[in-house]
Amino acid sequence: MSIRTQSANNDGGGSAIKRMFHKCNEFRSTPAAVLIVSTMAVFSDTVVYGLIVPFLPDILQNKLGMSSSANGILFGTFGLGVLIGAPISAYISDRWNMRKWPMVIGLVGLGATSVLFALADAFWELVVARLAQGISSGITWAVGLAMIADVYSGEGIGKAMGVAFSGFTIGYLGGPVLGGVIYGAGGNHAIAIFVGAIAVVDLVFRLLLVEPKNMQAVQSSRASELADVDPTQAEKQMQNTTSAEVSSTPVEEVSLQITADNEIGDMNSGVQTHITCLSAARTIEGATEANPAPLERRTTMWDLLKEWPILACCLATITVTGASGSFEPTLPIHMDEEYGSSPAIIGVVFIALVVPSMITGILVGRFTDDERVLNYLAPYGRFAFMIIGSLLAAIAVACVGATRNIAGLVVNLAVVGFLCGTAAVPIMSTMGVHVYRMGGDAYAKVYALFNIAYSIGVIVIPTVLPPVMNAVGFAATMGVVSALLVFGAIVLTIQPTRMLRKYGRSAFVGDNARTFL
Repeated sequence: MSIRTQSANNDGGGSAIKRMFHKCNEFRSTPAAVLIVSTMAVFSDTVVYGLIVPFLPDILQNKLGMSSSANGILFGTFGLGVLIGAPISAYISDRWNMRKWPMVIGLVGLGATSVLFALADAFWELVVARLAQGISSGITWAVGLAMIADVYSGEGIGKAMGVAFSGFTIGYLGGPVLGGVIYGAGGNHAIAIFVGAIAVVDLVFRLLLVEPKNMQAVQSSRASELADVDPTQAEKQMQNTTSAEVSSTPVEEVSLQITADNEIGDMNSGVQTHITCLSAARTIEGATEANPAPLERRTTMWDLLKEWPILACCLATITVTGASGSFEPTLPIHMDEEYGSSPAIIGVVFIALVVPSMITGILVGRFTDDERVLNYLAPYGRFAFMIIGSLLAAIAVACVGATRNIAGLVVNLAVVGFLCGTAAVPIMSTMGVHVYRMGGDAYAKVYALFNIAYSIGVIVIPTVLPPVMNAVGFAATMGVVSALLVFGAIVLTIQPTRMLRKYGRSAFVGDNARTFL
């Protein structure tokens, strides 16, 4: 009796383990798994960017004896790398519907280049390693966001991008916090080990993830959903999907299908129909060999830039992320000169930017998916969050420049983090929703444009601000950043305001309302 009981217990334990493995295997192909892996990739990319912030003055000014302009060059070099890696990986990923291997290559490169950065002894070596880091980051970031858009519908993309933005925020603004602590504990080598470790963990998760299949079937189902929103875009998407399916079907199979259908529909003329269809098949086959059918036209980056919402989101990316990134090259120098702060203290102060932005990512992501909220804000919709967030953030950034103690600095930075997050979260979801309405065949490309805009902000802002701060001081430099945010907000209001004046608000409310973002 006891032997049977023990055997039953063993069988039960084995069944539990099998069920657990089965659930884990199923989870590998769920949207939640894609979101987790992509968010980890975004975190890995952005933490590498911000990790060097607190100890860069120690390396460049104290050890290498360079001016503060060198700090901006290293940040700008990273952005230049993203500018190179993002569009190339986006083209490959969208062209062949391949997400796995570009991300794997990017993660491997990210870990390797971080080791090179830690071992560098000269400024030019730091520049080369930083450029390679940016290229790897651009690859994984563009593909990671495209994976999220692949598996989340137009209605759920806001929440998903809100979660991804939290990963972006933790890495982008939390990098300086981690960098100060890790560098203080073990120097450059500890930094290299940390970055290599997170790259390996993310790589393992990505290899375990099942890549989404049946892309054409997904696009066909989306095209049917588009019919109620924009028949023109739906027809275009169905034509693209149909042409892809027909081009992959053998001529013999087509002729047999046509023959069978016609014989069933008209039994009296079945023989004649059969002959006619075979003749048509031979004609098509001969024409295909002589003149291959043209390939379907894919959406290009230039096509995307012709769309005002995409172009406006790119501008918002430059202004908002540029404003957030303005603190990396300026705040450490300001705190070192004004308060004599150590790298560890500088890293801790950056926590004030991180925590509010994390909260904002989740909250605002939910609001940008709420139809009631968007209808209330029509026709501004998601752009209302960008506009209001940018204007209020401009005020908060000016207050940071006017602060005269560390406590006030922390409070104002927290407000800036919350408001910049409010403005930044809708950018990614708006770009994804617009591509979804266009047919959903260019997610990697549109997020490559996001990365390019981000890179422009990262290249220009950190490179320009240190010399500006040397000339006019920290407070006036923050005033320049505030003006940049106001300019971005004004541009974002132009098109929705024009639509409001032309059609009136009533045209965007109700069952037959005009579409807006």
